[in-house]
Amino acid sequence: MRASLWETVSRWVLAARPKTLVASLIPVFAGASLAYGSTGKLPLVLLVLAVLFSLLIQIGTNFSNDYFDDLRGADRNRALGPSRSVSSGSISGKTMIRASLAILALAFAIGVVLMEASGASRQLLWVGALSVIFAIGYTGGPFPLAYVGLGDLFVVLFFGFVAVCGTHYVLVVGAAGEWEPNWVAALGIGLVINNLLVVNNTRDCGEDELVGKRTLVVLFGRKFGLLLYAVGIVGSTLVCPWLDRTMMPLVWVFPLGLFCFVKLAKASTKEEYGSTLSLTALSILAYGVLFVHAFGGS
Repeated sequence: MRASLWETVSRWVLAARPKTLVASLIPVFAGASLAYGSTGKLPLVLLVLAVLFSLLIQIGTNFSNDYFDDLRGADRNRALGPSRSVSSGSISGKTMIRASLAILALAFAIGVVLMEASGASRQLLWVGALSVIFAIGYTGGPFPLAYVGLGDLFVVLFFGFVAVCGTHYVLVVGAAGEWEPNWVAALGIGLVINNLLVVNNTRDCGEDELVGKRTLVVLFGRKFGLLLYAVGIVGSTLVCPWLDRTMMPLVWVFPLGLFCFVKLAKASTKEEYGSTLSLTALSILAYGVLFVHAFGGS
């Protein structure tokens, strides 16, 4: 019984794609550091709610992606990538999509509580609703973003501007402060996080092309994927700190990003792509830590 329960939990943990969850945490803590830097206060209850909302949105998105990618045949012949839960048969498609919808509904409910508890504008309902809609529409529906070359734009927009600025806003309002958005900081977060997607799309470009998944790497080639990764590194660690000098400590992430770029350029096996993805996640974590130090104070 215990072994069966452990196996079930392990399957769902793998389906949540834990290596990528750093992408949902870093924007929230970035927004929190911006709020603390401007108000000197950090409403912990609101921060916890923001973390839960962001984590659940990403997990719900990952579950939805697992279901719809299998439905479209994108995950059935992954030579270099990890096997996915639905395509491997470890979780049924019906169970996966139900879990995705339940988690996204819970995330939306937590977002409503966060909005009301902070005293934020009820216009945030639109942000919550769009987050849920695009979580499903990323790979599902009649116009799946990931299949028409809009995945990278989605990541920069939602993980950068929406998540960072949204968290910043509710925490400032919750601390009775006046919100002044920092678009440059949000852009930096979005760019560095998008490199996770670039690694995945570069790795899977051959299989994606066969099933009609037109990512930017499929549309413009593997070299474009490397260029996109370089833009993420240079934009987040050099250009954004040049535009906002508070971000200067983030320049120290550039060498790690450059090392990741070289790893991606040389990658050709499942293990090499896996290590590149892990190192990219590490660079995002380092970026987040230095971001919090820069804006929240040491």
